[in-house]
Amino acid sequence: MKNKNPPDERVVYLALKNVFKGANAEVRQLKVVRKLITKSQNDADVADLINAHNIDTVCSLARTLLTEGIFESTLKAKIRFPEVFDVSPAQSAEREASEAEAAINDANAIAGAVQGYSEDVQNLISRADVAETESVETCHNPKLPAARGTRAIPSLFPIYLPLRTQHRILTNVQNILEDACFDFGQRDMPDILKKNRWDCSEAAELNLWVAEFLQRQNELSSRVEDIGQPLTKLLRSVADIRHTAVHRIRISARGLEQFLLNAESFVTLLGDTTRLKSLTELRRNIQQATEELERNKHVLSSKLRETRKRLAAQRAELDRIEEIAISDMLREDSEYQAFAGKNLEATVSSEVPTSVAAVKEDEGSSNLDDVDTIEDDSRSNQSIVVS
Repeated sequence: MKNKNPPDERVVYLALKNVFKGANAEVRQLKVVRKLITKSQNDADVADLINAHNIDTVCSLARTLLTEGIFESTLKAKIRFPEVFDVSPAQSAEREASEAEAAINDANAIAGAVQGYSEDVQNLISRADVAETESVETCHNPKLPAARGTRAIPSLFPIYLPLRTQHRILTNVQNILEDACFDFGQRDMPDILKKNRWDCSEAAELNLWVAEFLQRQNELSSRVEDIGQPLTKLLRSVADIRHTAVHRIRISARGLEQFLLNAESFVTLLGDTTRLKSLTELRRNIQQATEELERNKHVLSSKLRETRKRLAAQRAELDRIEEIAISDMLREDSEYQAFAGKNLEATVSSEVPTSVAAVKEDEGSSNLDDVDTIEDDSRSNQSIVVS
């Protein structure tokens, strides 16, 4: 039976979030909204929503959320449904631990690449891939305990961008920094260009520029106050941007943002305000995309929690039904035992008196026969005496 009350907006958002994403989030016509919802009825959440409520009501409410841009932006959704995006202290701690582990894996992978140990690099990359597979793509092949009711929720953190996207970003950043280094060399250190015969920005990779700057730290000391960290640490991080791009090392989104921050500090050191603006804009775009991913992960976690609550209630109901079935079985067995016992008692009771009577009747008949025989013998004896 359909629920006459309109569905909760939060439930509609969670059920239809995957229906109205991308270009579909810009749909406004009710006819198109209905078509998309109907097309997605094979999805369990959508089917449950339609089965519980009138489809016209669902479509109307979905259109309202679309008109307000709730499906287009998780930020707007977070403002509308803050409880969906709530994160427990335990989840926050778990995420920080996973991010810290990812940072260590990233640093080890880069160090292995620099040292040229290709086998170690592959192992580290494999470990990073395993960590990502277990956190980001656990739905494909999760290796989790299968015990009923105690199954752990897989973590969706740390956040990773697709490797293709990460590689393009870092390659772009590397090119920007190499251009900035070449312009700086032309302006302030032309002897470096002359010594190495670097006649264009493409002539030297970023790590080679870093090596030159490490040897000339004194010439850059007056600019260090603007970067907020030790010069050596900054320069090595800039070199790591090149190593990560060249060796295709997968790093977390947080690690990528840190690279962008260090790139901004580096061009600040070189006095290149134009490229600073480009890098700042790029970092903000990455940050927005990462925050969107993070909010979406919170939605997915919240959706899973709701599903687990529903399944727990269903399990409890099934357990209750099972207990009733077991009790009924035992009760019916006991009742039938009593029934069978009574039948047996009745049978035994009806058979015993009949047998006794038969025996007594046989005994009585035998006695009568004996009396008759004695009487006959007596008469015979009397006849003999008379004669």
